[in-house]
Amino acid sequence: MTAFVVSDVLGRKAGAYLATWLLCRELARLGLKVTCFARHESWAGQESTDQFEVVRPWLLKGCRRDWPGQCLAWQASRRIRREQPNLVFVAGVTLLARYLLKSASANQLLIWELTNANPGNKFVDREAARLLSRCRGLLSPSKAIDQHIRRTYGYQGPILRLPFWVEDESEKQKAESRKQKWDSGTMGLRDNGFAADFIFLGRRDSEKGLSELIKATAIVAGEYPAVNVLICGAGDEKPFETLARELGVSQNVTLRFFSTRIEAMDVLSRSRCLVLPSYHEGYPLVLLEAAQHGVPVIATTVGSIPELLNGSKAAILVPPRDVSSLAGAMLRILRESPHDYEQRCRTALDLFGRVSSAEVVATRLRNLLAQLKENSAA
Repeated sequence: MTAFVVSDVLGRKAGAYLATWLLCRELARLGLKVTCFARHESWAGQESTDQFEVVRPWLLKGCRRDWPGQCLAWQASRRIRREQPNLVFVAGVTLLARYLLKSASANQLLIWELTNANPGNKFVDREAARLLSRCRGLLSPSKAIDQHIRRTYGYQGPILRLPFWVEDESEKQKAESRKQKWDSGTMGLRDNGFAADFIFLGRRDSEKGLSELIKATAIVAGEYPAVNVLICGAGDEKPFETLARELGVSQNVTLRFFSTRIEAMDVLSRSRCLVLPSYHEGYPLVLLEAAQHGVPVIATTVGSIPELLNGSKAAILVPPRDVSSLAGAMLRILRESPHDYEQRCRTALDLFGRVSSAEVVATRLRNLLAQLKENSAA
């Protein structure tokens, strides 16, 4: 079998970059001949891939009129017509997806929804959304996003399940992460050498609930003056630095940017708890990354988060925009005994094994391929 994957981005950076790379890699591991058409590549200091062919646009100039994107879509459409691949995946409802949905190859496309499909989404091309009825089907990570796709896009075609996943690190790496956490026997204490008590990984954006996180930190600092909150990601620092200074918690809040995923995962694995206080989310990969390293989570009850966590005791869920509830969850983590905290960490690891382990991902993809083959035969 052959598969084409078309995406604006490819690499081991984060978000759509990583999702595209993981899809291509897993399809190749299942024995498919994979070609990825990508406008941008970013490997974030890590090696690129030789597991599948990568096609870049012939034209790299003319971004104002998006000549590179139009060129890449033309290259993909041309090869689809010539080679007739068994599967064509398109990552995201983007401008690139719009070009392909307007082509003669539209009825072969499987559009992989990478967002929450909420109204006014800045990552979704509106015209591409209006053309979705032309595609072969949509791939969605959760029932919550299925509902948003129907409601927001008015799409009535087939929706198939393909949840996101993260790179499954070696057992040696994961064991080392657990060793750093548990061998000291001092989990749950504030002086145990955690890289951070609470870490946020993502865009520095007001919609990520960072103002609420800083306000909650001010409450927590009343009981734990040395509490350490690390806010990591790209974006403007000034609004959050200013708020932390105004609330008197500048010494408790640190803003950082990691140039590689390896650095980010290293600090995450050595942190006490991940905090994701977003106003809205799709299917956030950072929750899987935390679970992979046995890091408990505080997150909001938005998007696919409740469905993804499925009542796991690894997580504490709070309403969005609720500073009091967020502060209460942070205090609950800090007050836990070492035994209770360790149980929460082990539950996080169990969650990863059920949702995103290599075996689970391979089985999920095999089931999807079998379903697509069955639908084609019908």
